[in-house]
Amino acid sequence: LKRGLAQLVRKSATMPAPVFVARGNAPARGRNARLLWYGLGVVAVVVALDLTSAKVFVGPPGSQAAVSAERETDVASALAAAAGAALPLLAPADAWAKGGVWGPLEGKTSSLVHPFIMPCLFLVTMYTGFLGLKWRQTRLISGEISDLKKQLPKEEDPEAKVSAAVQSIKDQIAELTAERSDLVKGQYKDKHYQTSAVLLGGGIFFTVYGVFNTFFRTEKLFPGPHLYAGAAICVCWALAAAMVPYMEKGNETARTAHIGLNCINVALFAWQLPTGFEILLKVWNNANLPWF
Repeated sequence: LKRGLAQLVRKSATMPAPVFVARGNAPARGRNARLLWYGLGVVAVVVALDLTSAKVFVGPPGSQAAVSAERETDVASALAAAAGAALPLLAPADAWAKGGVWGPLEGKTSSLVHPFIMPCLFLVTMYTGFLGLKWRQTRLISGEISDLKKQLPKEEDPEAKVSAAVQSIKDQIAELTAERSDLVKGQYKDKHYQTSAVLLGGGIFFTVYGVFNTFFRTEKLFPGPHLYAGAAICVCWALAAAMVPYMEKGNETARTAHIGLNCINVALFAWQLPTGFEILLKVWNNANLPWF
């Protein structure tokens, strides 16, 4: 088609203009004929250039050209969609929060989980400390009984009258033995271990939950005494738990460190309860915060 149009243009440029024989105005008619042929040649050149610049020729439906064009169009569309989907991944990710992005996690119900659980964990902390002291008493009373037995005479005549000092030692041994029996029945070692595991896991989980909930609601955190005390409590929990393997081997330094860390833990826990109560009131009185 292109070659045919080009030949037509060349012929139109070299072909002599037709001569119309008429009376009176023959030169004017000749000029009009030449102008007509020149106009047709210009139109042919424009059409040829337009076809040359066309990138895709879509044939009739069902033809091979049409199918190829449709495939190229589909591939181009898929590439454009993939590029559009990849662009957000190349940009820095925004930290979404607030405005319903996190759903129920931003609501008042979720926000009250941390303030409700932590006072309960404070009571669990006190109970765990009580169990630990009872287990320590059970362990120490056995040592006291052994020390008292060492004070008794090694060879004692059963028919001889027992002295008052020896009888006093025997009475103390009998009293401590009965007390130890009651302590052993309480199974304080197992209870202390189990309660400590619950306290460690639940305490760290709900502490982190409270931090994330604050971010979900406000899109930021609030560094201050409450946040710092909570972080210090988690550190004390972890360090106190790390002392247990050494305590089981009889390391008194590890036992002293375990007790000291937990005393610091209890003091920090009690100190931050008032600040936590203030935060609880702010969340509870927030009328703009939905329950779910």
